[in-house]
Amino acid sequence: PAASPVIRWMEEWGYPSTITAQLTGNSLVLNGHLFGKTVTPETVSQVIRAGTILERPHDGCQAKVASVDGITASVTAYGNTRLQDDPEPAQWEIISEVWSDYRDASSPRSLDRTFRGVGTQIFAETFEIPKTRKNTRYEIVPFEVEHQIVALLGKLRRHLAYAILRSRPFHNGSTFVWGNETEEPTMCGLCTWPLVTQQELPNARVFVNKAGQALTKADLDNLVLRLWLDEHADYHKGDWCIVCHPITHRFMHDFDISYRRVERTDKRVGFHVDEFHSKVGKTFPILSDRFIRPGGLMVLNFDAFTYGYYANDSLERREIPTQGRYQRWLISFQTYGLVARNPRANISMICGLPSD
Repeated sequence: PAASPVIRWMEEWGYPSTITAQLTGNSLVLNGHLFGKTVTPETVSQVIRAGTILERPHDGCQAKVASVDGITASVTAYGNTRLQDDPEPAQWEIISEVWSDYRDASSPRSLDRTFRGVGTQIFAETFEIPKTRKNTRYEIVPFEVEHQIVALLGKLRRHLAYAILRSRPFHNGSTFVWGNETEEPTMCGLCTWPLVTQQELPNARVFVNKAGQALTKADLDNLVLRLWLDEHADYHKGDWCIVCHPITHRFMHDFDISYRRVERTDKRVGFHVDEFHSKVGKTFPILSDRFIRPGGLMVLNFDAFTYGYYANDSLERREIPTQGRYQRWLISFQTYGLVARNPRANISMICGLPSD
């Protein structure tokens, strides 16, 4: 429980190590995105300036920036390499910046911060029972009130489980409305956070749509690799797992099945896969849950996601006065979350997998 839960927090994009640009002659035009937004002269100035050295990875061509005008940089070949035009926008890596003892500081830089928010959600049920039914014994059900309440508590806990995983914030037609800005707030579930980040800046390599095709080992390896390379996931920290629906987990049980050995003395049939060892050297436990949306799989860091009860608002039962021969109860609790710290680097998704 938290007395003053944080439902709005600051987040910032780090300085990028690559840019998307197209070279024509000695003119390098930047395009794509920087800091999560379409490139502008302001964002370009935070990344490159006169003296910056760029390298095109596929051929090792290096270019030195002579000047920057808006989103266009004038460059020259550097380090005994030759400039060749890009037929289409390409990735250029930011190598370093040439500096001199006699060069004055110019073009200062600083990172801007943005805010993220998350919804809260109230779970409640009303229950009433007439005195006649309360005072009557039923076979197998000795205590009718407690029996009815236990059934409602199970329903509420199931709603909470679904909400933590699948709930979406209220949407006004153009944007999500978070937290206390709407009268009936809802949480942002785990399966929804990838949708939120991809709406801001799409990356089809960390949000993959399989369009009904079966999951493969290559899909998982590529997802893990791109989350590390594109979004700078840190696999050395946190509690990383692969989370999926049991139907999706079935496909993993058959990975490499033709290479597995079965001894003639074995009396068990079938295989169970509970870990995935990726090609980047990180081993991910596999968790399957029936409440996860079918057809989806996520690679995520559990340490980046939190939720909890409001203090003094955990599950409670309160009797409501009535004027008749019946009792009425309110069963309710309120949660905050799911708070996601740096979600772009801590969650990725494959969707569109077979769901039956």
